[in-house]
Amino acid sequence: MKVHEVVSQIIRPLRAMDTAREALAAMAESGMSALPVVDQTTRRFIGVVTRASAEQHHVSGGSVLTIREEKSIVTDPDQHVFDAVRLMEKHNLTILPVLDSDRSYVGVVDRRELNDRIITLMNFTEYGSLITIHFEERDFTLSQPVRIIEAEGGLILGLSVESPKARHPFYVVSIKLNLTDPGRIVASLKRHDYIVDQHSSDDEEDRRYEQRADELMHYLNI
Repeated sequence: MKVHEVVSQIIRPLRAMDTAREALAAMAESGMSALPVVDQTTRRFIGVVTRASAEQHHVSGGSVLTIREEKSIVTDPDQHVFDAVRLMEKHNLTILPVLDSDRSYVGVVDRRELNDRIITLMNFTEYGSLITIHFEERDFTLSQPVRIIEAEGGLILGLSVESPKARHPFYVVSIKLNLTDPGRIVASLKRHDYIVDQHSSDDEEDRRYEQRADELMHYLNI
């Protein structure tokens, strides 16, 4: 999936003539904490204004041109969506402006909308169940677990990988299965000495899927 497929169609950019006060009003209306600034005539991208910056200057009525971030992190429409994920996580962004080859404004990637698209992309909302497998770094390979899952009649609908961290030095693989009861698969994996967690398929688990999508923003490793 490419970035142009997830560009938000509902976030309206600020105009070069807007003031900090108008920027705050636009952010309040859209629920955003930052907005791009675009020349309405040429579609030239000018920068990004954050809520913090607008709040500092709204009393004086400063222009968005004087408070924008000139060196904004941007991407292009043909980048893979996972590259956008990594950029947004690395720089702690809520929006990522998208510019074409002429540096003209195309739109923005909204982190909230991107979460929803990743949930769909990874099939986290499909009917089924979720298991997680923990691997030590030296033992990390998916070939055998996949064979075990398929041998027990399971089908993998989605998969994500969390890389080892200092506090948890394991790879954690989240696997969405087509089965509502993965008990046989979990038992078989445990017989092969895998550390496996099984999660239920209920409303609480639906919320966990959303949490998993947010975790992908941190740990996605496709």
